[in-house]
Amino acid sequence: MALRGLELISGSDLTLDRESLSIVRKFRVLGTLPVTRDAFDTVASYVMAAIQVGGHDPNGYAYGPMYATPQGPLYWNSIQLHESFYGQAYEISVTYGPYRKQETGTYMVRIEHAAGTAQATAGERMAGYPTGCPDNGGVIWNGQEVVGVDVPYNQTRIVISYRHPQAFLNHTYLRAIGELVGHPNSDTFLGYSPGEICYTGGNATESEAEATAEYSFEVSRNETNVEIGGITITDKKGFDVISPVYKWDTDTDQAGNTVSVRPIHYIEVIRPRGREWKSYVDKFGWGG
Repeated sequence: MALRGLELISGSDLTLDRESLSIVRKFRVLGTLPVTRDAFDTVASYVMAAIQVGGHDPNGYAYGPMYATPQGPLYWNSIQLHESFYGQAYEISVTYGPYRKQETGTYMVRIEHAAGTAQATAGERMAGYPTGCPDNGGVIWNGQEVVGVDVPYNQTRIVISYRHPQAFLNHTYLRAIGELVGHPNSDTFLGYSPGEICYTGGNATESEAEATAEYSFEVSRNETNVEIGGITITDKKGFDVISPVYKWDTDTDQAGNTVSVRPIHYIEVIRPRGREWKSYVDKFGWGG
């Protein structure tokens, strides 16, 4: 007969320490195992899998990687296997505590909303005074030259603290993600569509041990059907730049006088050099 599960030992010494919130639960291994040279290793592998996957013993008691207490859930920290009789009887002590919440591969996200400023030279014309004055098509023009005004815009920054496993923060990894600085994403990353998020750098230390690194990202949403000066931009990706091109023209004011105007001729959407999109998920190894 093969191994067939675990059984909670009745009357086990279950101790709940209110300071460290740790508890020990004891089980025995059910089933039989032929006496072989690798009996202990076979049972050890079986027990590790049983605790991490979870299940129920013959009396209906649940066992697994988490144990619920009135103070909150605890997670397994250590598993001790005791061999009472070689190849015949094995007992297990599983220690549960809160420390597994700090396991590698977890991350904390901090989102910062702020108002940045940008210079606008054109927009949507709302009105003109006196009534009947020339229409510049939304261009901010003083009669001699196109001028700009600083306007606030939504600026979202994401800062992620990511706990990496041992030897993950090595030179190859840090160099690979360093090449992403200033380049928007070409794949879906952290829930943002391609072109909406840009890695702006972070703080990390090359280490052979578990370590936490910090990464910063700027967010600029993709837009569709943006109208400026009577021209509709059907698709504008997050960090691309809108560049209006003006033309000289004339118009007639309400007094019948011919006056110079400078409406928008056409609009270009430009992606600055050094802003080429790059794949994020395969470089960071997370966030997809």
